[in-house]
Amino acid sequence: MDDFLVALVAVFVILGLLMAASIWFPYYPEGMPEEDRVIHTFSAGVLGYTQNYVSRVQDYGDFGVGVPQDEEMMSAPRMEISAGVFGGQGETFTVTVPDYVEEWLKGGTITFTVDESNEYGNLIVRWNGAEVYKGKPRGEREIELLPSQVKKDNTLEIVAEGPGLMFWAATVYEIKDLVVNARYGPAKFLDFEVSQDELQTLDHFELAWYTVSRRGNLSVSINGEEIYMGYPDRDMSLTFTDNTLKSSIIKPGNNRIMLSAINGSFELSDVIANTYVSRAQRVIKERVDISDEQLKMLQARGGVLRLYVKSVEREGRITLSINEQTAGSGEGQAGWNALKLNTDLLIAGANWLEISSTGGFDISEAKVEVS
Repeated sequence: MDDFLVALVAVFVILGLLMAASIWFPYYPEGMPEEDRVIHTFSAGVLGYTQNYVSRVQDYGDFGVGVPQDEEMMSAPRMEISAGVFGGQGETFTVTVPDYVEEWLKGGTITFTVDESNEYGNLIVRWNGAEVYKGKPRGEREIELLPSQVKKDNTLEIVAEGPGLMFWAATVYEIKDLVVNARYGPAKFLDFEVSQDELQTLDHFELAWYTVSRRGNLSVSINGEEIYMGYPDRDMSLTFTDNTLKSSIIKPGNNRIMLSAINGSFELSDVIANTYVSRAQRVIKERVDISDEQLKMLQARGGVLRLYVKSVEREGRITLSINEQTAGSGEGQAGWNALKLNTDLLIAGANWLEISSTGGFDISEAKVEVS
């Protein structure tokens, strides 16, 4: 009898430890899809020693100007919402509207996908304390927010109702791809990064696109200063330098392009911004913002920096530093290269990656992702 009681106590202790571990170290299944693994992507451009002066390429794809726009304010890749008789697990987020969007705000949207649920109780979404959704969603769900509902700083809560008569169980919702967008317009904003290193050796910038449809005039401003106004060509390219703008308006870090349609609208495709520098050696510095949830995934599964080398100008090693600490290196080669991330060097919030090389490589794509 004593042995039985000892065994029973041991079982309850193990169950308690497993429940605690599920909260602090959430389970992520093997074979995670790429869209869930990728935390940050960027166009790296030239690395190391080369005569190619394009230091950074930023690809904005296709979009319209003079039509409603969406600006992402926050996102979360995956979460579990649960509720039982003795409590549960919900999520609360602070969502801030960027200053440059606030003036043009037209409302917003909350979108997410329910990956799996037992549907014992309702899922509840509250925005600034007001209930904006209550139900048992399946698949993709979009919630519209009116302009009057969106403030400068907002609180998003996602909780679940208890299981009702099924008191021995818990309501569970597995949610992925949560995104909160601000809807604004009719101007379109594009952000582009410039490092202090690039500014010191800057030759010029280039903003290029193909004009699919055009009506009226198009205005292009950099950090509030207009650099173009007119009826654009089909194949359009604007070239400008920091010296051509007043008071050295290009600054290290984030810079903002604003495109607005005057008495019309435009459809643009293949919009890119190129940064050209006038030297042969280049080190890539990239800021990567990591959420608490993403950091847990990286610590649980490991992470990797993947670089796609489009061409090799000179053979050599590629070295990675994280937050000013060397994290590893490897021989660069054409195609995909992978450098393991030392997750002990990462923090929740802003992280800086520095990529250097003894060779010369043209890198068209870079990804920070969960292993």
